[in-house]
Amino acid sequence: MFRYMHKINPFYKCVTVIVLALMLTFTTSPMLNIGAFMICTLLLITGSDKIISALKLFIPMLLIATGLFISGANIGGSQQSGLFLATRVIAFMGFGMVFSLTTDPYDFMRSLQKNAKLPRKFAYGILCAFNLVPYIKSEYTNARLALAVRGVRLSIFSVKPLFSMLVNSIRWSETLSMAMQSKGFDGE
Repeated sequence: MFRYMHKINPFYKCVTVIVLALMLTFTTSPMLNIGAFMICTLLLITGSDKIISALKLFIPMLLIATGLFISGANIGGSQQSGLFLATRVIAFMGFGMVFSLTTDPYDFMRSLQKNAKLPRKFAYGILCAFNLVPYIKSEYTNARLALAVRGVRLSIFSVKPLFSMLVNSIRWSETLSMAMQSKGFDGE
């Protein structure tokens, strides 16, 4: 029973999520937003084994939705506008979780190549970028640690470690670009 969502063609799953999200964009019903999120939650519970991951994603989004509800109620002048904003975020989060937690990136790229006729060089580039994310995160952590060793006090929102991270990311992208060209992925 579990994992049936993982077996659906990723390209068709992506198109379905985009179409449903676009349809939801043109509505103003908080109940429709809540219904969409409930359906997404049901799909995750019955069709995936990533419930813990979904809960980890839900907690920060619940904080964002709460902030939007409070802001919408105070600035918008009514609780209805705050409720609409909060439920809209939760509905879109549900769509994103269904897709991201039930889709393997490599299967998605293969599906895009086969079904959407995405050129191989774009698929390869997207997978390279996807695989760089852990290195970028690690580089950010290392930059923060290096600054801490030097005695530089950093706040949570400090941008100082970003410079080192960006410089190394540019180096990695240049290396990947040369590797792609050596593999025959240069402009056609």
